[in-house]
Amino acid sequence: MNEQTLRGLFHKCEDITFQRFHFDQHVVLFIYCQGMVKNDSINTVILGRLHQFFQHESTVSKNTIQARLHVSGLQEIKTKEQAIDAVFSGKLLVAFMQANVLFAIDIADVPQRQPEETKTEVTINGPRDDFIEDITVNVALIRKRLRTTTLSYERFIVGKRTKTTVGVLYMSDIASPAILQQIKERLQAIDVDGIHSGNQLQELLNDHPYTLFPRYQYTGRPDFAVQGLLSGRFLILVDGIAYVIIAPANLFLLLKAGEDNEYTFLYNSFERVMRIFGVLAATLLPGFWVALTSFHQNQIPLTLLATVVESRRGVPLPSGLEAILMLLLFELFREAGMRLPMAIGQTLSVVGGLIMGDAAIRAGLTSPAMLVIIGASSVSTFTLVNQPLIGTITLLRFFILILSSIFGFPGFFSASFFILLYVARIRTFGAPYLGLATRVNVQNILRAVFRLPAQKYTHRPSALDPQDPTRTGENS
Repeated sequence: MNEQTLRGLFHKCEDITFQRFHFDQHVVLFIYCQGMVKNDSINTVILGRLHQFFQHESTVSKNTIQARLHVSGLQEIKTKEQAIDAVFSGKLLVAFMQANVLFAIDIADVPQRQPEETKTEVTINGPRDDFIEDITVNVALIRKRLRTTTLSYERFIVGKRTKTTVGVLYMSDIASPAILQQIKERLQAIDVDGIHSGNQLQELLNDHPYTLFPRYQYTGRPDFAVQGLLSGRFLILVDGIAYVIIAPANLFLLLKAGEDNEYTFLYNSFERVMRIFGVLAATLLPGFWVALTSFHQNQIPLTLLATVVESRRGVPLPSGLEAILMLLLFELFREAGMRLPMAIGQTLSVVGGLIMGDAAIRAGLTSPAMLVIIGASSVSTFTLVNQPLIGTITLLRFFILILSSIFGFPGFFSASFFILLYVARIRTFGAPYLGLATRVNVQNILRAVFRLPAQKYTHRPSALDPQDPTRTGENS
């Protein structure tokens, strides 16, 4: 490619720099993207090596350049697509005009931050490094913890325009070959112009596009990702995204946190039970209370019934509409708190919620009992770590509440049973979403609900169909 062709490739990119250098009768053209290369390397290393090269070589050809130009990461560029990709990856293009050959030298210095403590998965006793937006660094953080050749890494380029690097990490002697084949085929089948978020990639990989429950777990902690690998799962890493995706995931994996193994098994088991209780309370409590107070008052103890009737005196709205209004108000405050700066958002969520709740009671728009039920249901969602699951729980809460407001307990139990059947039918890469749906035994139930002592974890989850079912080491 001549100089005119190269300039034409980047004629609308003003951040691309073209520099000509003369070495006696030889002309060399440098092409690079500002802010993505090490300028010191150009001045101190590359120019010095080229000066030495031309002092000893009177004729320049592709073979002599590859043999005598001693710089690391030297790669011949043959197509326009390779040239564009190299420049925007932070490489330096070196065009030898007389020989009409083009090479790329890797001196990339792409803007990135250093691994630091994650803000979303706070730890007290665990490691404080987390994933960043550079896929190379993220792979290295996992390699540091798994020093074995059985940790396999495969790369895919996804997106016609963004050319996003997507990596798949797995233990070659543990993970199921059938599951790995599925994820590779799905990645290769993606045909979009760009990948801009991890959730977009997850939706493209789903076998059912209109799924309600999240099929993947995510984490910003390398230690939690390693736990997934050793269980027989695989990781999906996306360049530019500061977390990794863990699959296949079931409902009980979504209830776990990276900090779990840092506490005693008894306390951690208690925490897991509280999370399960939180899911049930967040989903079922408003609908149950509305069905009970609107249609089945005879099931309420007389003392509590008298309190409820007294607290609802003067409230013009029926219980169902009152609950929906309060839920929407809580969701409004939560959404506003997330969008505002941290300090202001926390103040708005706490102070605003207290003021509006008290004002709603004084204005007769809601009763204290209903406010307690809605508040407890909303707070219960924050026992979860997985944000997409929180969104799903919020939608299911409204679904159950609406049916309970119309039909009472028949609507409540019908909605709950429908959700249970729906969840039981979900499969992620062939693995059951409930984890217990096809293998109901005491050991699986205990492992899913509680955290047992470390000595009891001698086998990997059977639902993942691992090649090596035991945890005694490689090739066991």
